[in-house]
Amino acid sequence: MKLFDYNKDSFSKVTYNIGGIDTHVYNSDILTPYIESFNNELQHPTHEIPINVLYLLHQRQGDYKYTESIAYNILEQFYSKKSNLETGDIPLICVTFDLRNHGSREIDSLKNHGWDKNKTHGVDMISSIMGNVIDLKLIIDFLPTYLNLDSLLNLDFKQRNTHYKIKFENIISGYSLGAHTIFRFINEYPNLIKIINPVVGCIDLSSLLINRLKKNSINSSDYDKKWFYYNYEELNLTKEEQQKYPQTLHNLLQRQDLNIFENFPMHQIKMFASFGNEDTLVPPKLSSVWCDSYLNTNDDTEIFIEKGMGHDVSDEMIDKFTTWLVKNI
Repeated sequence: MKLFDYNKDSFSKVTYNIGGIDTHVYNSDILTPYIESFNNELQHPTHEIPINVLYLLHQRQGDYKYTESIAYNILEQFYSKKSNLETGDIPLICVTFDLRNHGSREIDSLKNHGWDKNKTHGVDMISSIMGNVIDLKLIIDFLPTYLNLDSLLNLDFKQRNTHYKIKFENIISGYSLGAHTIFRFINEYPNLIKIINPVVGCIDLSSLLINRLKKNSINSSDYDKKWFYYNYEELNLTKEEQQKYPQTLHNLLQRQDLNIFENFPMHQIKMFASFGNEDTLVPPKLSSVWCDSYLNTNDDTEIFIEKGMGHDVSDEMIDKFTTWLVKNI
């Protein structure tokens, strides 16, 4: 996946070390005048001060520099389109960080490869995803402390608004591995996020891994099966395949995938999802039934499938997302 062009001087960048993770925050300098403006509001009590925070999660074998390039593009497009549509004045900031065993946090690069090079690919990918879920939760919990926005409100405001709250409206964009992480995060913390933007991701990692392992043809009837409905013995794995895809891994994924497929809070979380129709690494057909259900459940949801696009992120995917975001944020 290519880095997108951007102007690093167009928006501010500040880095906090949160729990040992370098966390990069973009456009946070806009927050000071925004928060301080509430000190002058004398007419009506303020119960909530909203801030939109977009977390961007990068792909396998990538790092935060990739999502940084997207963050700058999203911010530029968002504020340009926001001005044109004259929407509200709630600010948007972006956040990136290196996922586990990537970038500055890399320990063993082999663990980020597929089964062609790495015999424990399945376990490595799923364990890293669940680690990313934990890390994202940590950053969401502690970013407000590092920003320390309450200190910008004066005593008069706090006395007039004793029950005020600075409310962080959280959004997640994820790409490939980052998109897989989104669905697992919502499965663990369904009430923390209001918008998701999964790009070339998959909701059904059981089927993704089993089809890869068994090398099922995308046009076969086996590829259309929801493998999380099958017990381990019903997978009919060879001894070699069982070593690569252990029963304990299937049991874990089976529970997660079933819950995501049947109980995902579609009604409360808006989604703009993008896929490439020529993607053979993470084919969109693995998520098509689920996406159709989302469209029928949440009127603010959009699914974009780009013709001629493989497993990658395009300028058009970002452009369509920012257009949608301005209208739905």
